[in-house]
Amino acid sequence: MQPAVIPLKGYAMQTAPTLNRRGEIRHDSLQIDQLFVKTTSKILLSYKGRFLCKDHKAHYFSFEQLKALDGHIESSLSNNDHPLQKIYLGEYQQIHYFVLQMVELYPALAEMQLLDLRTASLSAELFDIGSLFYSQGLINWHFDHAFCAKCGAKSEPVQSGHSRKCTNEHCAREHFPRIEPAVIFSIVTSMDGIEKLLLARQANWPEKRYSVIAGFAEHGESLELAVAREAMEEVGLEVSKVRYISSQPWPFPASLMLGFTSETKQHDIRLVDQELEHAQWFSAEEMKAAIESGELLMPFSVSISWHLVDRWYQSQTGNSLKSINKNE
Repeated sequence: MQPAVIPLKGYAMQTAPTLNRRGEIRHDSLQIDQLFVKTTSKILLSYKGRFLCKDHKAHYFSFEQLKALDGHIESSLSNNDHPLQKIYLGEYQQIHYFVLQMVELYPALAEMQLLDLRTASLSAELFDIGSLFYSQGLINWHFDHAFCAKCGAKSEPVQSGHSRKCTNEHCAREHFPRIEPAVIFSIVTSMDGIEKLLLARQANWPEKRYSVIAGFAEHGESLELAVAREAMEEVGLEVSKVRYISSQPWPFPASLMLGFTSETKQHDIRLVDQELEHAQWFSAEEMKAAIESGELLMPFSVSISWHLVDRWYQSQTGNSLKSINKNE
């Protein structure tokens, strides 16, 4: 597979190697089982929404390593009551990748780090970030869809963990993972000839953490209309020149973030739907001063929100936020 280019314009493009998801073999459970036990295959372990890591980095096991750690692991994989069993992720450079969601933390693994996805991704390689987000999205979906949405009967994983099938033979509906599209966007305006960016925060965020505006797309509207509606609902601003920039999977729990830029001629902020606690305009100079003083915390650098802010800051100063952001 060729590296996937993340087209976030305005700064150096990032490339990340991606898995060949091998959708054509997911139905072949025998072949998947054979790939799982290969000595070269790599297995991520997840427990209660966190991943097993070493030195704050995602750790991959072979099947032989798992068996050596605890013999119960092999028996649990063949147990039909196991809620996820194993999920096949795909292949990269002739290595096959899996994620295994554990229902219990085996004693032999208790000394390893358990990191949530946001924390683990901060120090992960780009390839690992993709694998972690991919894994978490599927795990979340399985936990939320244990029963058939049509008849209510229990469903079970099929297609190597990429779909679920109703166990009611009179229904037998097959269900597939659903993704929730959400727009995330910067808003800029000009005040006395100085361009400013809008940043806002929700009350339940860590103190001083700000970001750009985001919201879910609704039925019957385009993504551009979703940007305009969310801008009005969140901060009472009419926006124009809505332009798509890039996208990012965001499995918290099942979003696909679609990044945009926009402009407004208005300055007065109105928190119309009260979903935000505070919103404020920042010039590049004001942003720099607030970050350096510790009064302003940026989004995590793995997020598209950080890249949208960084893209704007670079357009104003020629420098990346990484030169001043000391919060990670």
